[in-house]
Amino acid sequence: MKYIIIFLFASILNVENVYPQGCCTVGSSTFGGLERGITNKDNINIGISFIRNGLNTTYNEKNEIKDPLGRSASVSVFNFELEYGISDKVSILVIGGYSIKERETVIRSSVNNTSEKIVFNGNGFTDMTFIGKYEIITPSIISALSLSLGGGAKIPVGNYNLREDGTRLSIDLQPGTGATDVIVWGNFYKGFLPLSFSLIANLLYRYPSVNLDGYRFGDEYIFSLIGEYYFTEYLTLSVGMRARFAEEDFWNGRFLPSTGGTYYDVIPGVIYSERAYSLKIFYQSPVYRNVRGIQLTTSNIIGAEILFSFDI
Repeated sequence: MKYIIIFLFASILNVENVYPQGCCTVGSSTFGGLERGITNKDNINIGISFIRNGLNTTYNEKNEIKDPLGRSASVSVFNFELEYGISDKVSILVIGGYSIKERETVIRSSVNNTSEKIVFNGNGFTDMTFIGKYEIITPSIISALSLSLGGGAKIPVGNYNLREDGTRLSIDLQPGTGATDVIVWGNFYKGFLPLSFSLIANLLYRYPSVNLDGYRFGDEYIFSLIGEYYFTEYLTLSVGMRARFAEEDFWNGRFLPSTGGTYYDVIPGVIYSERAYSLKIFYQSPVYRNVRGIQLTTSNIIGAEILFSFDI
């Protein structure tokens, strides 16, 4: 426990050297139902997914560096989603999950110049996301084109007051944020049937509120562009590019250093589909980073999702 207190106390005294983003973003993700258009009327989609985020790379703005605190981290998230088509053009999506977060930090003694690796853990149920989708343009036999818009909110049902040995964990290790976020969503689909190919574009904007501790995460914009090639009747190959733009976090009357930035990732994947279910496996790898200050960032993400779809 004394090492935890030393670490937190040093961070408070020297805010210019704080490196708060030790785990993945606590904001919204565009995996699962947030990367699909609406669900048909009286149809239910049930999705279960697993995502593991490994963070072992540190950047100072655009340059990869050795982490000054010897940090590494991992985040595993189990998501459950339910989507129901309430009419021909409207569906409702609900997402909840459970996260397992771990961060390792090297603590050095100024007395005898020794070092010790300390592990911090934060596990629990995450906040819940509710999204309403409306299809503006519906695909037809002569035009495989779809455009949907929607919005909703992330509700702070997850715990953001976890403690370890009596000391409260940092906000990036908490399963919840303690704040309600407003979410704007968009999806575009274009099919090229003679080529057995489709193009999917997604937009997600997150506007966070301030939690009871006075902490506000920065606004977040996520754009993704995905191409899918239907290799066989059951097998689809996909490759996509995701761009994330995050503004600085705000707390105690100031914008926090080492928060926010620009992140680009490439996402290859494979999808196996039957009549009632589909299984997707994907890998996400960084291609560009430009962060504010010094940040521990994502090295890779692996994930899998199984989706069941049926009429009622």
